[in-house]
Amino acid sequence: MFPLKTDSPFTRDQVISVTKAMLHIAHVDSAGTAEEVAMVGQFYEGFRNSNGGEWPGFETISNDIGGVSLSAELFPDVEQREMIVATCIMVAFADGVMSEKEQAVVRSMSENLSVSSDRFEQILALVKDFMLMQLAGLPDSESIMAVARELG
Repeated sequence: MFPLKTDSPFTRDQVISVTKAMLHIAHVDSAGTAEEVAMVGQFYEGFRNSNGGEWPGFETISNDIGGVSLSAELFPDVEQREMIVATCIMVAFADGVMSEKEQAVVRSMSENLSVSSDRFEQILALVKDFMLMQLAGLPDSESIMAVARELG
């Protein structure tokens, strides 16, 4: 189970804003961009397919990621903000490594969402633990330990 949750549903506009922010993270560096964009696409399409109403296509959003701005005002629920930070961290790790540039962008987004630096570190640790737990059932423990070392 994912380490964070919220009981407050995301609105269409919130999902679009988060999707644009995640796409921004995916394009911060050139490493693994395709994997990161694919993960963002799954996130967006999951919301789009489970909610009614008019939603722009993922391609439309992908072509309009300029001026990304997340704020505590747009996401008044603390649990939503923490979920966004965790999801953005996962996007940064989608290619296997969270680069320094990606981490700087996610930290900045976290600050804009009024998530403290200490809480950011806690969320980062939760996400790393979550990712390692997904590998725990694999029979190759040496590879799992190598991934654990890379995650820090």
